[in-house]
Amino acid sequence: MPTVATVPTQTRITQEHISNDTPMGANLLANGATFRVWAPGAEKVYVIGDFNGWAPSDPWLLLTRPGGYWAGFLPDVKDGDVYKFWVQGTGTSGPKRDPYARELDDTWPNPKCIVRASDTYTWQDSGWHTPAFNDLIVYQFHVGTFYGPNREQRVA
Repeated sequence: MPTVATVPTQTRITQEHISNDTPMGANLLANGATFRVWAPGAEKVYVIGDFNGWAPSDPWLLLTRPGGYWAGFLPDVKDGDVYKFWVQGTGTSGPKRDPYARELDDTWPNPKCIVRASDTYTWQDSGWHTPAFNDLIVYQFHVGTFYGPNREQRVA
């Protein structure tokens, strides 16, 4: 069961600890967490959670970064806090799960993301291995040949 976040309502997203190399998703630091998501078509992106009643508002607005990224630092976030991104775009807005979330709660079909420390999270990929070479399918496709000039007049 995720814990209820205790981030004070006066806390605001800042650009402290943020750079173009900030990892994607929610990443815990000693005094909070960085949040970063790629949403190139968004007009605004907020972090929402128990700490703000799941309502997007300016204190939790991420700032746009080069390449369509949005990022910010939220102080006082702890391991186990729940969150989502609120993405506002042209014609549509709503809560979105973090594709980089390390854990989701069990409220399907709309689970919440759970902030987890990468050094304490129990990773689930220890049994994964690269497929054997004879199990791979390799296909080479040359776009210039397929979609070049006079395409309609060429004989296959």
